[in-house]
This record gives sequence, C-alpha cells and structure tokens, in this order.
Amino acid sequence: MEKEISITDKKENSRIKNSDMESNKELSDAFENQINSPKVLLIIINYNGINHIGECLDSIYSQTYGEFEVLVVDNNSKDGSVDFIRKKYPQCELLVNWSNKGYGDAFNKAVKYGLKKYKKVDYFGILNNDLRLDRQWLENLVSYGEQKPDCGILAGKMLIYYWPKYINSTGGFVNYFGSGWDRDFFELDEECHTKSGEVLSVSGGAALIKKGVFDSIGFFESRYFMYYEDIDFCFRTWKYSDYSVDYVKEALVYHKFSATSGVLSLKKHFYLKRSRFIFILKNYPIGFLAKTIPQITKYEFGFIMKDLIVRYDFMNFFREFYIYLIFLTKLPLIIGKRIATKDYKSSLKIQKAMKMWAMVSTTTTNSGRKYIPMEYLDILWNKFEKYGEKTNRIIMGINDKGLGRGWKSLIAKGYPRGRFFFNYADLVLENPYRGESYKYYFQLQYFLYHKKEESLYVNIEGSIFKLKLKERMNTAVFEVPNELLKDQKEITVIFSFNKDMFKKKKDAVYNDAAYLNGDTEKMGSDTFKEFVRNFKDLFVIEVAVLSEDSQYLRNEMAGF
Repeated sequence: MEKEISITDKKENSRIKNSDMESNKELSDAFENQINSPKVLLIIINYNGINHIGECLDSIYSQTYGEFEVLVVDNNSKDGSVDFIRKKYPQCELLVNWSNKGYGDAFNKAVKYGLKKYKKVDYFGILNNDLRLDRQWLENLVSYGEQKPDCGILAGKMLIYYWPKYINSTGGFVNYFGSGWDRDFFELDEECHTKSGEVLSVSGGAALIKKGVFDSIGFFESRYFMYYEDIDFCFRTWKYSDYSVDYVKEALVYHKFSATSGVLSLKKHFYLKRSRFIFILKNYPIGFLAKTIPQITKYEFGFIMKDLIVRYDFMNFFREFYIYLIFLTKLPLIIGKRIATKDYKSSLKIQKAMKMWAMVSTTTTNSGRKYIPMEYLDILWNKFEKYGEKTNRIIMGINDKGLGRGWKSLIAKGYPRGRFFFNYADLVLENPYRGESYKYYFQLQYFLYHKKEESLYVNIEGSIFKLKLKERMNTAVFEVPNELLKDQKEITVIFSFNKDMFKKKKDAVYNDAAYLNGDTEKMGSDTFKEFVRNFKDLFVIEVAVLSEDSQYLRNEMAGF
C-alpha cells in the first residue's frame, strides 16, 4: 500500500533538504576560506625571556585568526627559557642558537628555515618576547594586508604594557642625524587620532612582513646586532621594492617597554648609538654624509663629550669616545663597500625613495620624543620595594611598610618618590588617636598627571569619603570623625576610583584579585581588556592620618 504524503510533509521535507544544502554550503565556504586564507609564520626572538615569553605565547594562541604557525628562536638563553618552552608549549617549534649573534641574524635564520619548511607561508611575523597581543591583532593585520596588496611591512598600535592608555609606537621616524623615535610616544591613546596608512618605518618588535619583500630586498642586516635592523629594513623596502610600509591602528599590542635591556641601561645606550652610526653610513646619500658627518662630530665633541669633561665624568667620556671611534673605523669600510657595489642603483625606485626621504625629519635633534617625567620611568621596570616601619604616616619609598595590595613602585632611590595604583589599593596605618579632645585629619599628597579633575573614593574603616583631585602636584586633607579611630590599634585605608568597589556584592571583575592588584601578567584576555578600558593612574607620595597639632599637617583642605 502506497503511503500517503500530505502537502505539509512535502514542504517540511523540502525545507529540511534546503536546510541541509545551506548547511553544507556554509561548511564548504568555511573550508574554502580556510584553504584560501593567508598563512602566517610567527617568529619570536627570545633571549633570557622566561619571565615574559609565556604570556606572549598565550596571547598568540588566543588569536581570532587561526592560520598560523609559531617558531621560537632562542639566542643562547641562560635562564631556562628553552626547557620552559619545551615543557609548557610543545605545540610551537623551537630553534636553539648556541651563540648569540644578534636579533637580525636570528630572524634571518628563522625566515630561511620557514621558507624551506613552510612552502605556502604568505606572511612572516617578527615578535619580541615581552609582548601581549590583542586577540584580533593578527586578524586585523592580515585583513589590512590583503586589502592593500602593495603593503609589504605592516604593524599595529603598540601600547605601553604597564600603562595601557599611553602609546609606545604608531610607527617610527628618523632625522638627519639618524636618531630614531616612535611616533606618538607617551601620548594618550584616547587623544591620539593618527590614522592607518603609510609610515616611514614600524617597530620590528611586532610586525608582519610579506614573503615578497624578502624576494625583493633580501633579509635583515645582521651587522647591527640589536636596534635599527627594523628601520634599515623599512628603508630598503621603500627604496628597492614595490612595497610600502604601513601602520594599522586597529591591531593592538602591549609592550613591556625596555623589559629586556632596561630603560636607561649602558648596554642599550651603546648599541643604540653604535647602530645609529652604522645606519646613516649605510643608507644616507654619500654627498649628504659629507655635509652631515662634520656636524655630527661637532655635536659629539662640542656638546656631549665637552659636557662630560666639565662634570669630570671621565668614565662616560671614554665610553662615548669609544663608540665614536667605532664610527670613524667603520666609515671608510662602509663607504668603500657602497661605492664598490653598483647593483643597488639599478633597483632603486626613484619615486618611492623620494616619498621616503620626504618622511625623514629635517631636524638634527630628536624633536619627536615627548618628555617623560622621571617619577614615571621606574614603573616600566615594575620594581616593588618596601622600606621602614609601619607608622601613621607613609612616605613612599621611605617608610612604606604598611602598604598592601595594588601598589606599583615608582623610583625607589632618589626624588621624587611615589607609587601608583590602578583602580584599587589598600594600606594600614598606625592609629595616632590620643583622645576626643583632638581633631584628626586624613592627608594625601599626590600627583595627577593629565586629568584636570578626578574623583577618588577613600574608605577608612568602612566610612567612604569622596575626594576631588586636582591636576598636577597637590595635597588633599579632610577631617576624620573621632568615632572611626577610637578603640582601633591600626587603621585600614582603601582607595578606589569606583564607589561600587566597596559594595558587599561586587561585579565579577571586582572580585578578580589580578584585576584589583593590577597584576596584568595573571589576567585573562577579557579581564585584561577591562583593565585597559578602565585604567587610571594616580601617583601617591604620602598618606597619613594626623592629629591637629602635627607639624606635618598641611593647610590645604579638600571638600567631600
């Protein structure tokens, strides 16, 4: 007997078939997109980076774009980095160099290795180990690179890891003396309106390079050892290839500024200056060098070295003189090699070279770098030291034993001293209470950097006070009711920029210890994004609870 099928059943079967066809088409499209998606080989150059590389790799393996392989090149680390990577990240490939021949040499080996092993790689990424990538960093860069085929080198917006609202780099510039600097360095991200597009150079700390660039101009110049390899490579890309160098503002990366070599280290100074001299000799027109070298000599001897002699700083004088001797020694060798090599002239892209030179700053001093107040430098090193005994008056760096969670160190030696906190910090003070016949005051000496006004909530033994902070260096003082102090041996003080922090039932993020303490290394991607979005900085010099007759009590009064 033939089964009777209703019109409704026919429609339902048709709908199921159509649905299956659509589902199969989606799977087919997704598979085709995956096959056609550009392939990326991300190369991390590691040297004694055991404290940083884990977070870097975690952020790589959290990327929204999945068509990549990871290759770590270790430059003869002595800190256990190799064993750490092998044990914790077996999915990434590891090349071990038994001697450290510099950043450029290590990257060149990795690219050559990648070209042989990964035949279909479209992009080579170069990364420092002290980075944290935004989850869409790779996706945004590849998307930009595919939409602009003539873009050969591209990098995103680099933010300072410990101060994520401040910019580390939006591309690089260089001047007539060869001094390089990061564009928009230490500017506020929210106030920076630099758009994506062509730029003179980008940081080699986090960049993508199309395979075609290597085919056109070769590899990194290994003579630098460290610093200026990226600027040199960008210069050659502009002059000798059909590719451009571009900045992509949507691709975010957080950089632990000078985490490896230190902010003001002698090692960094030596290699920066040495590499600068090599760079100008190798890349600047010979006729231009004939005019520039006498000016550089005059500047080095007439300003830098003369000043060191006047200050009887003979050790640094001889250090500077030694670097300059290297410059003079390399002068005939590099110039001679340039004259002997004539092939580069035939491949020069004149129009692109003219565009590049138009982006070189005509100044002879580094006019692009914003002044960084000294009290901010040490936070980049992220040190934290404690001194002295617990009292009713904490002077940061002198007697700050009562500090609790949330504080980050500024300068530990010298002046000015201070500590910053993100959104939450606590401390304990000895109680100065001597009876109800006295009045008592809370006192906060602080430095508010860029905001004209900011509200801070101060929780003293459960009572919340609101302070209106003013821009720059100030002292806030308000009276503390006697009943909060009596019968207390110690006084607990909690600071926060968000009053909700003091609620018994807080939002999930406010219960996250890493978020409260500003321990960025321990934050997951979502928590870190929230940290960046809400980041505030307040530099505290002194916190105290004082009686009205204290010689340390200031006269300034703050409303609350």
